Amino acid sequence: MKTVRIDALRPGDHIFSDRKSRLYFHHGIYVGDQMVIHLMGPSKTYNLKPCQRCGFKPQAGIFKTCLDCFLNGHSLYRYEYDVSYLKLVFKRSGSCSIWDCRPANQVVETAYRLLEDKSFGSYNFFLNNCQDFAVYCKTGMALSNQTAGLFGFNLVGAVGYHATKGIYEAFTN
Repeated sequence: MKTVRIDALRPGDHIFSDRKSRLYFHHGIYVGDQMVIHLMGPSKTYNLKPCQRCGFKPQAGIFKTCLDCFLNGHSLYRYEYDVSYLKLVFKRSGSCSIWDCRPANQVVETAYRLLEDKSFGSYNFFLNNCQDFAVYCKTGMALSNQTAGLFGFNLVGAVGYHATKGIYEAFTN
């Protein structure tokens, strides 16, 4: 995976950052002005002072923070959409999707709506995580293949993802 420079980010980008020696990644939606909206779980809460730039004090839920708080000293990556099935199988799980994505302005509007309404639900590492949140903002469907990659199931995750896309398209077309 190639890191992304901050000046290359555009509002509506789905970004992510490595955690725990790249064991998993933290995902969010870049909304411009070096700010990110993202879902945090209780395991990501720390007894830190509020950020001087954005005022964020880590806790569970959906938050708008500065890019520095989001990255927490780690690398920055951009999530890819509309990749081929073959690319999905061979890329790091949790870094790309075969789904098409919404226009950037709609992605940002969705992230802000979920932030304001606090309507995405409680964080759950396996069922409702930060990647689910970011993918939902981008596509309208909360899907995560990151947890499959934790256990070495990239191919299984890709097949499941592909099957889910086929089922979804069959019922929405």
